[in-house]
Amino acid sequence: MAITELRLRRQETFDEEEHRSCAFSAILRPRKEVVMMWLVYVLFGLLALVTAYLIYRARPVARFRGTMLVTCPETREPAAVKIASWRATVEALRGRRRLELGECSRWPERRDCEQGCLCEIEADPESHRVWSIVSRWYEGKKCVYCRKPIQPLSHYDRGPALMNVGRRTVDWDDLAPEKLPEALSACLPVCWNCHIIETLIREHPERVTFRPWERSGPIGEYVPKNLHERTPTSKPVA
Repeated sequence: MAITELRLRRQETFDEEEHRSCAFSAILRPRKEVVMMWLVYVLFGLLALVTAYLIYRARPVARFRGTMLVTCPETREPAAVKIASWRATVEALRGRRRLELGECSRWPERRDCEQGCLCEIEADPESHRVWSIVSRWYEGKKCVYCRKPIQPLSHYDRGPALMNVGRRTVDWDDLAPEKLPEALSACLPVCWNCHIIETLIREHPERVTFRPWERSGPIGEYVPKNLHERTPTSKPVA
């Protein structure tokens, strides 16, 4: 009997301790969740600050991205160059501004040049960017074929083309960048639609039927050019 009572008392004591531990765990669990939540918020906040700082430091380097046209100090002729953007970004993150060429149309023959053209790019990078030069050239111009205004250049749409002295249309971005100044001074602007039509006529003439039209209808509409030249039907012989 005494042994049974002792066992019961031990069981009750154990149950009380287990109940207390459960209650204590129930109290601590919400606190742990709150602490973990705040730790996550702090980590995200620090990550956002670090990202904003890196963007702030590297943002000036974005002005020097893309292909640039410069005047080579040695030859005094146009040259196409690109800035080593990754190295410039690393230097910007260190708080320094240092530009180096990553590509040049005169390389590899003149890879060991002094890179004196960098001063032109540093002074005004926007005016030396190929995209900006071509955009300014097309401003206010009309297609030499359809006479419609050339739409502004867009990275998300087909761009206009050029017609060279041989009356052949070409995409301006298919030309070597260092040859663009010469091409722009000798070529005429062509819209994308007319460029596609002229390319089709040139490459697949057997698939094209050419019907010239002229504005000669009674109310000014376009009619086939040889409409009035059709021979009248002959009268039946009596």
